[in-house]
This record gives sequence, structure tokens and C-alpha cells, in this order.
Amino acid sequence: MSDVTLKAKWGQISLLFSANFLSLLGNGLSAIAIPWFVYDLTGNAVITATIAIAGQLPNIVVGLFSGPLIDKFSARTTSIFCDTVNAFAVLLIPLLYAVDLLDLALLGFLVFLSQVIDVPGQTAKSVMIPALIDREGLRRERVNGMNSLLETVADLLTPSMAGILIAAFGATTVLILDSLSFLMALMIVSIGIKATRQQDAANTNKQPVKEVWKWILSTPGILKLGLYDLIINTVAVSLLSLTLPVLANSNDKQAVWLGIWLTCFACGTTLTTLAYTFLGHRVSSLRLLQLTPIGQALGLALLLWMFSTDWTSGNVETAAIIISLGMFVYGVNLGVGSVVDATVLQKLVPEDKRGTVFSAFSSLRYTGVPLGLFLTGILLEQNNPTLLFTTFIALLTINSLLWVRGASEI
Repeated sequence: MSDVTLKAKWGQISLLFSANFLSLLGNGLSAIAIPWFVYDLTGNAVITATIAIAGQLPNIVVGLFSGPLIDKFSARTTSIFCDTVNAFAVLLIPLLYAVDLLDLALLGFLVFLSQVIDVPGQTAKSVMIPALIDREGLRRERVNGMNSLLETVADLLTPSMAGILIAAFGATTVLILDSLSFLMALMIVSIGIKATRQQDAANTNKQPVKEVWKWILSTPGILKLGLYDLIINTVAVSLLSLTLPVLANSNDKQAVWLGIWLTCFACGTTLTTLAYTFLGHRVSSLRLLQLTPIGQALGLALLLWMFSTDWTSGNVETAAIIISLGMFVYGVNLGVGSVVDATVLQKLVPEDKRGTVFSAFSSLRYTGVPLGLFLTGILLEQNNPTLLFTTFIALLTINSLLWVRGASEI
């Protein structure tokens, strides 16, 4: 294959990667800035958890119904529309706060709106990837690995960026940058990505939500993967979007250390994803699904050790470094999940069902997140991080047991 042909084949997917990266960058910034902003306003972990739940509910509800819209209006159109609305929803938070018109109810609504529109937007980008893979004849594992690597790079950059920007300029500045990232993403998709015509079957054979769930329930590998991800996301979202921001904020406002912890986590996920991109064909996906939850639990055991006592009462630097190590170990064992998910789903789901099935699967993944955030907020407000991290570790141990008998599809 000539260099010109290879460049042409990868041109569209590279632009899509760029747009997806910018959207993820915006999501990562807001995931840190919004809890910090709310806790600064209220000083209450339960209220902070409530706002966080408002941002997570759409992952469950909207995912059930956004798929048919993607199939009807095309993934490209859906992505452009959602990034546009998301940009303005996020931008309204600092603008309304600047003119003293922002209350908690309105803030909760804007966070909810941002996530409502972000769910189909991100799902649309996920649907566009396999369409381009099929059209250009690209290697599925390599493309998925590179896309996942960009996701982990976004995870790597956003914590340190957010921590530094919050410490220097405040959370509202981070939210403005978040809005700009969505605007740039929609420009790339609208100008650079060619519209792809879906197959006639995708336009005429719409999949009702009820039928999609029947199909998911009849495919054991996908169902088990969804339950596995449910537990993984319950722990991960509660840890990253609420637990660490609150614990850092409530202990002498350690914004810089928060950024370092999350950067160490992202370094771990980046390392694993990079290795899997090139060596994944040599490793059993089933074995990874069995062992990585145990590795995640070991990483959180270090956080349990530090946060079970007042980690700022002694040598803050030593305690924070141990927490950083724990987050790195946790990230190393979490990083491969999105690559395995994407590859399995793309292989098992027919093209005419992708929009609806991907959305339904996304809903299943996030079903446990609101409950996890609510319980996390209560335990943090009760100043009981010991029980919180013990619960996280127990859930991850259960997750490993899901794959003891394996699954033929995986």
C-alpha cells in the first residue's frame, strides 16, 4: 500500500480522533472543575454528590433512547448538534455565576443538560469509528487501541491542567476552556469529516429499545461485559469525580496534589493502553477481565491505608506520594477495559444495530453510578473514608469473580 493511499485511509479517522479527543478533554476538565466549584460554594459533600448525580443520570436514561436518533439522523449530524449544545450549556455556568444569577437548581440543570446532550454525542463518535474502519479497511484492534490511547492521554492531561488552572485562576476558568473544547470538536467534525451514508438496512430496520434489550440479554458475553462495566464505573466515577476532589478540597485545598493523583492514574491507563495496542493479540482478553479488578483493588488498598487516617497530619508529601502510587496501580489495571469493550462490541454487533445497541450498552454501564455517588457523598460527609474504600475494594473483588467461568464470545 502506497504512502498516499495509507494517508488517505487514515485521514478521516485521524480527524475523528482529534474531535473525540477535544470532547474528552472538555469532559475531563468539567469532571474535576464542577465538583470543586460546587464544594467551594456549599462546603457540603452530599450537595456536591447530588450535583454529580444530576450529571450522571443521563448516562442511564438517555442511553436507552439516543441510539434510534443516531440511526435516524446519522452519527455525524448527532455529534455536531450535541457538541454545539454542550458548549453553550457549560459556558452558561461561569457566565451566570459572574452576574450572580446562578443558584444550585440552575447549576444542577445545566450540568444535567450538558450530560444529557453529551451521551448521544459521545455515542455518535463511537458509532462513526467502526463505520470508518469498515469503509477504509483498517485494522480494528489497532484503531480501537489508538482511540483508547487518546482517551487515556486526555485523562493524563486534564487532571494536571485542571489542578493548575483551578489553583491559579479558579474553577470558572476551567469551565470556559471546557466550552471551547466542544466548539473546536464540532468544527472539526462539521468541516473535516465527510458524511457517511448508512446502509439501507440501518435506515429502514430501526431497532426498538425492547428488541435491543432482548438481543443484549440473549448474548451472554455482552451482558456479562455490561455488568462488569457497571461495577467498574460505579467505583471509578465515585472515586475520580467525587471522592478524590472532596478529600483534596477538605484537606487544606490540595488542588495541585489532586491533579498529580489523577495524572498518575492517567499515566497508568496510558501505559497499559499503549502496551495493549501493540501486544493485545498475545494476551487473553478473558484473563485480563479476571485479573485486572484484583489489581485495581490493590491500588485502592494504598488509598485506604492513607485516607483511613488524617493524611495531612504527618508528612503530607510522603502520604500524597503513596496515594499517587495507589492511583497509578489502579490506572494500570483499569486502562485496558475500553479497548476490550470496543473490540468485542464492534465484532458482535451488526452495523444496522450499532447506534441503538451501543447506546443501550452505555446505559447498562452507568446504572450503578448514581447510587455509588450518593453513598459516597454520605460516607464522605460522615468522614468515613475507611468504609468507603473498603466497599470499593469489595466490589472490585466481586467483579473478578464474574469471569471465573468465562464466556465463549470473549
